[in-house]
Amino acid sequence: MLHLKKLVGSCALGLSVALGLTSLMSGCQSIPTSAMVTDAAFWQGMQAKLKAVKAVSLFGRANIVHEDLRFSANYLYQGSDSRNYTLRLTSSLGSELAYLKVTPEAAQLLAQGKLFTAPSPQELFAQVVSMQLPLDEFHQLIMGIAPNAQSQFNEAGILVSSQVPSFVITYRNYQTVEDLALPSEIEIVGPNTRILLFTRTIQSLER
Repeated sequence: MLHLKKLVGSCALGLSVALGLTSLMSGCQSIPTSAMVTDAAFWQGMQAKLKAVKAVSLFGRANIVHEDLRFSANYLYQGSDSRNYTLRLTSSLGSELAYLKVTPEAAQLLAQGKLFTAPSPQELFAQVVSMQLPLDEFHQLIMGIAPNAQSQFNEAGILVSSQVPSFVITYRNYQTVEDLALPSEIEIVGPNTRILLFTRTIQSLER
């Protein structure tokens, strides 16, 4: 088992590696986006449109507070649903913190050169890093798809919050791409944990 402090504190690679990653990410093409649309007509049928997206690639930053630990990480999310996705976390210097791969058969986590496996991503991360995260519903969460009837929409039909076991997810802002609205700022609050996700670029979107 890896403690989160050990995982975060061990990441210190050379500047050349950091610059290489920065160059790689900045060189990736992204899909143009615009500001959030608040017109109710735009949001009609939005949940169905989001569920119909075949695959997406998102790059952003996460600010994480867990117990007495505070840190930030870059994330690269690529997936089609919550049973088929990858999530790569890197430090601000470009060091890889963790790489999570989820398939219907199992979840695998690569961290500190070791490979861990469990039936579900949420169970796996809790076992390895001793931190609870809503990873079993992560695709719905990051795409702004309501996971259940406890989700709340405002008068315009915009998803403002949702709940999964032990977690409350609040959607603070969206970005518009074509006729879709994808979250650009998400707050996740759970046991001893608060996370802010900021999606900076939509690198690819398959419909």
